[in-house]
Amino acid sequence: MADRYAPALLLEVLAFWFVLRWLLLWRLILLVGRLLVVMMIVGALSTLDKHDYVWAASFLGAALLAWLLLRRWRGLPPVGQFRLRLPRRLAWHDKSADEIATLCERRIGLHVDAAAPATISSSRASRCVLALAGDGLWVLEDESRFRRPAIGRVLACWDRTGLVAHVQHSARHEDLELSWPRNGVLVRGVMPSGGPADLMAGQLAADELLNR
Repeated sequence: MADRYAPALLLEVLAFWFVLRWLLLWRLILLVGRLLVVMMIVGALSTLDKHDYVWAASFLGAALLAWLLLRRWRGLPPVGQFRLRLPRRLAWHDKSADEIATLCERRIGLHVDAAAPATISSSRASRCVLALAGDGLWVLEDESRFRRPAIGRVLACWDRTGLVAHVQHSARHEDLELSWPRNGVLVRGVMPSGGPADLMAGQLAADELLNR
């Protein structure tokens, strides 16, 4: 194999993400994307056995590029935050909306109407648990580790009245927008799909109707 053709592997990956992904369903994109990463890694190992280091480097570079693009498409945080994201997802995966609400009630001492884990976008994505209780939307620190959910200190308490919320379902999560038009404040984030996120979205919609 001519070494000058090795960098073309990167072009193949880019062609998949910027052309074929528009023609496939999201489940097929996820499957094909993962297969593409595996194929590139297998190709790198096979070329290393033949001492084709240029091809091996190109295969590994293409695998890394495909993996990063797949993470970006799925809405996952940057690579540096991967260790933080995985334990939190496992911790809250099998928790019901009532169980999450009970944990929040122990922290803030108020009845919680709805609660869900979330990641609030800022200069650095912040993991938290959102809880609707009383007249406030409470932002609680998420201190979960692996399969042990834990709620830490209160990070903020936003006014529940005047809040306009928009929740949109995507492939792997719920996109969340919280705005206070009178104050000109907008907060964006994501919630893992599931019962807690659905209850939170429903309660936010009910609050908006009551405030009209």
